[in-house]
Amino acid sequence: MLLNIIFSYNRAMQVDYLLFTILNRLKIPDYSTVILYHTTGDHHLGYKKLIEKYKTYPNISFVERKEVWFDISFLKTFNSKKNFNFFLEKNLKNKKGDNFKGLLQNLLKKTKHDFVMFNTDDGVFYDDVILDNDVISVFRENPNTTSYRMYVGDNIDGFPNYIEKKSSYYQWDYYTDKNITHWSYPFSVDGTVYNTKYLLSVLEKVPYHNPITLEENMFRYALEHKLFRNGISPLSTKLVGTTLNRVSTDNSNPTINISVDYLNQKFTEGYTLRLNFPEKITVVNIVPFEVIIEKGDEKIIIYSIDDEGKKVQSSYGIEGTKKD
Repeated sequence: MLLNIIFSYNRAMQVDYLLFTILNRLKIPDYSTVILYHTTGDHHLGYKKLIEKYKTYPNISFVERKEVWFDISFLKTFNSKKNFNFFLEKNLKNKKGDNFKGLLQNLLKKTKHDFVMFNTDDGVFYDDVILDNDVISVFRENPNTTSYRMYVGDNIDGFPNYIEKKSSYYQWDYYTDKNITHWSYPFSVDGTVYNTKYLLSVLEKVPYHNPITLEENMFRYALEHKLFRNGISPLSTKLVGTTLNRVSTDNSNPTINISVDYLNQKFTEGYTLRLNFPEKITVVNIVPFEVIIEKGDEKIIIYSIDDEGKKVQSSYGIEGTKKD
């Protein structure tokens, strides 16, 4: 049924916590999880420990990105000068260019699953996820236009009044609202389910080299061609993004700056992560009120929400990113 692909970079401890929530919250009878990752410095030690921890789980696997001189999956994007220049800058002439695009598309080509969902390693599933017959029926009727987004629902601030309530889900047209919100953003790498074959056919046409440009370029391509028009979601959210840290230089979203190096060190020492959230979640990206690491009976609170954390939380707008 579902292929769940997690994009991860230097966040082994956070991936471990995300996997913990997936194993507890995904109530889907047939799913596989693949962690598509890469590392720098000593972070490979964290992923080595992570791989060892989950080696007995038949539905969890790891695929590491590798540096390549020429990712041939870009060939199908050479239909414009802009796309070709992207390939030159991000892959062919980039000393750190890798095979992210090729690996991702190969996963979709080889999977047995009809549906695919992307996630990033700063996400957390906090409520049970069920793909019921009503949701599956929408996909069957409109496989090329439908997506199911798990981080939106009527509990989120800014819930639009044009959203239509069905039996067990909400439905809307991503192109109704001209302002950028979660309900007018037709492609996301966070907790959104797509038809595998159709998504692959689109991915092959679009240049991207990491999860950031995957979302950005797919979003722009979707807008241009009015793709993924039919949005559906659970009645209330199942997934929330966390703002512990930032590992990419391609965005400037505010965080509480908990060091990924510190978390990696503690993970290799045998600690695990736990996050405490408010009882009612009304935002898509959240500052936890407590960040805890545990090892046996030892429990260390490494962060409690403070004025700076509240400032970070208030800096996020309805579109889920930093306010202008």
